[in-house]
Amino acid sequence: MALAAALGFAVLGAAPAAMAARATLEGIDVSHHNGQPAWDQVKADGIRFVIAKASEGRDWRDPEYASNKLQVEALGLPFTAYHFARPDATVGDAVAEADNFVDAATLTGRNLVPVLDLEDNGGLGKRKLVTWTRDWLNEVQARLGVKATIYTSPAFWAGSMGNTPWFASNGYRLWIAHWNVAAPSVPTANWAGNSWTLWQYTNSGSVAGISGNVDRDRYAGTSLGPLRIKNNR
Repeated sequence: MALAAALGFAVLGAAPAAMAARATLEGIDVSHHNGQPAWDQVKADGIRFVIAKASEGRDWRDPEYASNKLQVEALGLPFTAYHFARPDATVGDAVAEADNFVDAATLTGRNLVPVLDLEDNGGLGKRKLVTWTRDWLNEVQARLGVKATIYTSPAFWAGSMGNTPWFASNGYRLWIAHWNVAAPSVPTANWAGNSWTLWQYTNSGSVAGISGNVDRDRYAGTSLGPLRIKNNR
């Protein structure tokens, strides 16, 4: 995910140490940019969940997604997919993008809840982007029976979503992207008091089995059961 501009913060130094006061699980998110990982090595390096890009916009699909999903699931690692949003003012765009995602992702009850990646406003104003986001989430929920997690940065949520509290107050989980800090900044009153569920803490991490940099993430907890699709229906 390319959030350098949207983050609004310097991206310097190494990833921070895990917060001592909060038990977490380590994970990564990947796309075709990460090539073809050696997933057995990734798992052996301590990665406990994987989020892979499935789709973008109304019709693009990640060419490595199907292979990533098959191999990660075969290893028994918790897995889900994300959709990179390309909102525009076309009538029905949000629903079309949601349908592209659901069809590409082929998620089942054993997978983790899906993710909407919000880092491009497509030129939409705050009110229209909020409506677009609600339409996308509603279509995914209608088809999968669960509320998707929202991925965003503090700067994007404030600048493009008007720091709306609606999603936090209506049960949508937050995956916050805030790199190389001791703790992330969480928008809209600490996400209505619920804080973050996932934290992308660096875009320059390293993991055995993947060449080059990889996004590193943390899950706030020690059991991913609450994120399973089957447990959210």
